[in-house]
Amino acid sequence: MRRRMGRLASRYPVGMYFLAAFVLTWAVWVPRALVQQGLLDWDWPVLLGKAWTYSPALAAVAVTAALAGRLGLRRLGGALVRWRVGWSWYALVLLGPFALSAPAMLLHERLTGQPAPWPAQHPGDLLVFPLLILILALTDGIGEEVGWRGYALPRLQKWLTPTMASVLLAVVWAAWHLPLLWTHGASLEGRSFLLLLVQLIPTAILFTWVFNHTRGSVLIAILLHASQNLAGPLVPLLEEGLFTPYLLTVAFKWALAIVVLVAAPSFQLRHASSTPASGAVAAA
Repeated sequence: MRRRMGRLASRYPVGMYFLAAFVLTWAVWVPRALVQQGLLDWDWPVLLGKAWTYSPALAAVAVTAALAGRLGLRRLGGALVRWRVGWSWYALVLLGPFALSAPAMLLHERLTGQPAPWPAQHPGDLLVFPLLILILALTDGIGEEVGWRGYALPRLQKWLTPTMASVLLAVVWAAWHLPLLWTHGASLEGRSFLLLLVQLIPTAILFTWVFNHTRGSVLIAILLHASQNLAGPLVPLLEEGLFTPYLLTVAFKWALAIVVLVAAPSFQLRHASSTPASGAVAAA
């Protein structure tokens, strides 16, 4: 049985990774959501569920160790600390999400007269942004990006074009969040899965473009994940209506993703073994 599982993992390294990431995460998130919905009677440790954002990273480490051993782990670790990518990329990933969301919020305020959910309500709030970016990078950023971009994306790009790899990863990425839609206190509680997916498809395309142009730097992906989470805005509740800063930001994101797809013909080509990140992290 163990040999059979090993052969399956070797043959389907991405599928086995997705399975491991979902099992590790949902084993905690699903019971927590069921308890909160009154469908399961269990004295649930709340802190455990909050810490489970690291499951994609843990799954990536476990599957990499099983399939590629120490060499694979060294390559994954090398991508995690790949910081020599040019300072312009740091500026792009740290400021770019704000450059997308700010015009959307301004437009919303101008057309509706309603205040937008700015991440900084007062100029002094900007002073804590570096600390918030660091916290988000060390939690959601590293917890997810070691898996989604560090492990899965380079391998998907061996068989799919960057465009198709991004779309597939976006669907998986969105589905991974599903239990949070029914979890009290989660930022996605009561939100629409469709709206989340509509956002994550262009987001994944932009992540792939940045990842491929920074030689597969997981560090840059982590910082981008952190800054976009801080820049917001959150997925709206359906009763808030369709014309929201969120959907305006998503529209701008789609426009930028389309520009990337049109301006980068390589996004339509499959990189069987020459993906920029393949030599960095794809060892299985």
